[in-house]
Amino acid sequence: MASFTNMMESLHQRFASATEQNQGHLPLIQHDSDYPSPCEKGQPNTHGQIQWQATPRKPLEDLTDLAKALEVEFPEPLHAYYGAVYGGNILAKFEGHEVELLQVWNEDDFVNLQQNITGHVLMKRRLKQDDTIFIGLTEKEDLLITVKLNTGEVCLEYVGKPPHHVLAANLEVFLEQLSF
Repeated sequence: MASFTNMMESLHQRFASATEQNQGHLPLIQHDSDYPSPCEKGQPNTHGQIQWQATPRKPLEDLTDLAKALEVEFPEPLHAYYGAVYGGNILAKFEGHEVELLQVWNEDDFVNLQQNITGHVLMKRRLKQDDTIFIGLTEKEDLLITVKLNTGEVCLEYVGKPPHHVLAANLEVFLEQLSF
């Protein structure tokens, strides 16, 4: 998991650098004083947005307890994907399409994420579809980027439908192909 943790930290650094180069500041998020994050930098601007920079989680968090509760095994990189850093969502391009990779803002967000993953997996089972875990959003409101738990493939999947298009053989390959 250490190498994938490094990959997540590097991905966030690339995103932050690209944002600074293109916009002159770190990534921005709407500030919520009731929902603070260790990755916030400085004070909110006049539009109520605050800059953020990914902060490594110490100790690293993982999804082991959730996997046990769901009686599945998650591909190893998924643990670091959601457990390596606190950060805002990453806006990137994949094969020319805009994607938003979901990330964990704070500890409360991590708890909410696990509840949402549980709901997603239970829905997939109710529909008699293979288990997937969502990792991102696309330009289309109901089109998710997911990881198939039985293969580790990164796929496109409409909400409530089985994955219909493989984007990459695994999470590492997917992340390496992102651009900013």
